[in-house]
Amino acid sequence: MATEKNPENKSKFKNIIIVVLALFILMLMTTGVAYVVAKSIAGSNNNSKNIEAHKNHITYDAGEFLTNLSDKGYIKLSLVYLLSDKEVEKQLQIKDSEIRDKIFTILRSKKYDSVRDSDGMEELRGQIKESLNQTLNGTGIIDVYFTSIIVN
Repeated sequence: MATEKNPENKSKFKNIIIVVLALFILMLMTTGVAYVVAKSIAGSNNNSKNIEAHKNHITYDAGEFLTNLSDKGYIKLSLVYLLSDKEVEKQLQIKDSEIRDKIFTILRSKKYDSVRDSDGMEELRGQIKESLNQTLNGTGIIDVYFTSIIVN
């Protein structure tokens, strides 16, 4: 009797191994497809276009600004500008005193409550960018970055 059960057990064991192997191969294939899809989504054209666009731009360290606010407290921040080209950098160097004066004027006009949250800081960023572009007679400043901010 032991010899009769042995061929059945071997065939059942072979069937189980075949099923497990088929599931393993199917799992490898789905993992590979998921990897390819994720890789194509992560490396989409929008991301590469954005990186290419910023490769041509230049950053300019504007330095640190410390001044009183209009009602109470003070603000201290450091700025970096994202410039469209080298010509804008030259204009910034020439008009440095005028630009710093305009930024101080904007900062001194702010109230404590208007710059203590992120919405107020985004508004401040926009005002500084607009003022700089007016001073430079164009759109040479692409963005303004705050590298440090203290409002007290």
